[in-house]
Amino acid sequence: MGRLTEEEIEDLLAEPEIAVLSVVNDQGAPEGTPVWFEYRDKRIQIMVGANSHKARCARANPSVSVTLDTRQAPYRGICLRGTVTFAEPDGEQARRIARHYLGEEMGDAYVEATAATLAEQVLLDINIDSSFSWDYSKGF
Repeated sequence: MGRLTEEEIEDLLAEPEIAVLSVVNDQGAPEGTPVWFEYRDKRIQIMVGANSHKARCARANPSVSVTLDTRQAPYRGICLRGTVTFAEPDGEQARRIARHYLGEEMGDAYVEATAATLAEQVLLDINIDSSFSWDYSKGF
């Protein structure tokens, strides 16, 4: 199995694939959740509820991983490990993320329907410390 090139990694992270955010829960066990994300400036950014389980776990232990993979053969993917810092999300970023995953019309409708909850959100800003990738189209 081969690895993705830097350009292929950038391309994959630009696709609207669902990622899995893994945090360490309060029992010390890994726990993964599907999430939407935005890849900007070599960082992964994920909006979550400020009091959500994901946010509470990341506050207690900011070491996380984000895994993104294609669901069709030949399989490709990347696992990114990093450290969370917290930031305030903004409406424009919420709109970009929703449009990325839902398209312009449905994304805008989603943002309008959930606008009141933006104040209850927090941005997990993940500084990538390490990564590994795979690409089954490059042999075994």
